[in-house]
Amino acid sequence: MSPPPPPSVAPRPGPVSPPQARRPDTESQTPALFRARMLPPLIQELERSMEFDSGLPPAIRRAGREAVGLEGSRRGSLWRPLLTLAAERACGGEDTRALGVAAAIELTHTASLVLDDLPCMDDAEERRGSPATHCSIGPAASMLLAIGLLGRSAELLAAAPRGGARLVRRWGAAFGLSGMAGGQAVDVTGAFERGGAARRLHRRKTTELSALAVWSGSVVANASSDTQARLYRFGRDLGWAYQLADDARDLDEDRDLGRGPGGRSPARQSHRLLRRSLTHLQGAGPDLDPAGIELLRHLALEIVRPPSAPAPISR
Repeated sequence: MSPPPPPSVAPRPGPVSPPQARRPDTESQTPALFRARMLPPLIQELERSMEFDSGLPPAIRRAGREAVGLEGSRRGSLWRPLLTLAAERACGGEDTRALGVAAAIELTHTASLVLDDLPCMDDAEERRGSPATHCSIGPAASMLLAIGLLGRSAELLAAAPRGGARLVRRWGAAFGLSGMAGGQAVDVTGAFERGGAARRLHRRKTTELSALAVWSGSVVANASSDTQARLYRFGRDLGWAYQLADDARDLDEDRDLGRGPGGRSPARQSHRLLRRSLTHLQGAGPDLDPAGIELLRHLALEIVRPPSAPAPISR
């Protein structure tokens, strides 16, 4: 008999109710207050999601917690899972119902970072000011840890209160060879220099997860297909704007390492893509709350912070 599922992936109890047309309280729509309210339950969900078999070697368990940011000083801004929660709320749902999905997004992101830092990939010795995972447990254990994080992500998505099968299917495509893994393959082989389809696939290394993060929140909230498509495009363009802004800051370093900078003027392109991402929020249907749109818009502006933007960003 197979063992029961771990408590970290058990479906949340209670019936799944249809989304209600409501306007969330104004206070929680400012990014700072939204983060202050949602970060504690999100971190608690990440704690639950990192409960593994007691036989797992302590070094790997500790390295996993450090990579996710539950120990040490490597916690990131968690903007991707926060976008999941904000999107679910903007679509009229209860943002706490998407916590498991949001945790899956962050575990997937963490797995990609662990793999990116490997000696056979970017060969990075540091991540967020601390030793990279492979420096503490070795490359082989790091690869197994990343695979384990991806497996747990699939469990969490499958246990979502709504749309589990769709979420897992889209997640698999987002991380696979038509998404993040394919984009990394283009990166490590230098195929992006050929342009065309290879360069478009290279973009998905960054854009697919942010698109999935926003889209998954709308799925849990049972938003209309039009709203789901709008939010997917919003997340996709936001992810690319974020990467280009980061490329602009690190342009000299990227050139020294022989990496493609994402264009001749990444700062200008970042600004343009940020503006384009915000247009996807305009003219939304009745299932996308106006206050929720404002929250997503302000979060996007904080996430990207385009350097040397040619003009102020308009609404």
